[in-house]
Amino acid sequence: MARLSSLAFPLLLVLLVLIWAIALALGGPSAPFDLELLHRFHDPALVPAARLLTHMGNWQYLLPIALGVAGWMWWRGRKREAVLLLAIFLGAQLLIDLQKYAFDRARPDPSGRLVVAHFRAFPSGHAGNSMATLLGIALIAFGGRWWAIVTAIALSAAIASTRLILAVHWPTDVVGGWAFGAFWALLLVRLFAPKRR
Repeated sequence: MARLSSLAFPLLLVLLVLIWAIALALGGPSAPFDLELLHRFHDPALVPAARLLTHMGNWQYLLPIALGVAGWMWWRGRKREAVLLLAIFLGAQLLIDLQKYAFDRARPDPSGRLVVAHFRAFPSGHAGNSMATLLGIALIAFGGRWWAIVTAIALSAAIASTRLILAVHWPTDVVGGWAFGAFWALLLVRLFAPKRR
């Protein structure tokens, strides 16, 4: 975070907002490219692994992870950072649910879904919540080390891709969720993380 210049960081946030807005405006049930991309992710060989991995994007799995890391930081005397991580987790959950209510995008055809999915489509909660939580952990608990950031992004990408393999989200739902989750984590860390030497 500290390595990003004062100009580069706002540009990164603007880019994430633009990606989110484009995914919202151009995707969904009426977008032929979204349907085409969704079909390309259909691979029966990947379905068993996707069924297992997709659960890691549920709040029931992310919450214990966030609480465990926050508890460890609290025990180490990093109380402000522990609270910040929980704020990233809880804020992402709330704001993604509010977006789903506001935009009311329909999910792909129920007959093609390989797992039960409730609620509306945009943005993908699995993509957004896993990105916000895991990136928040990488930035706060591990000080933004490159390997922690790469691991967080890769794991979030794997979790979110399961939503396409299982046909419960449009690709633009996933892209919008990723963009929002990254935006939220980066913004809160920049605004509220204690400055370190």
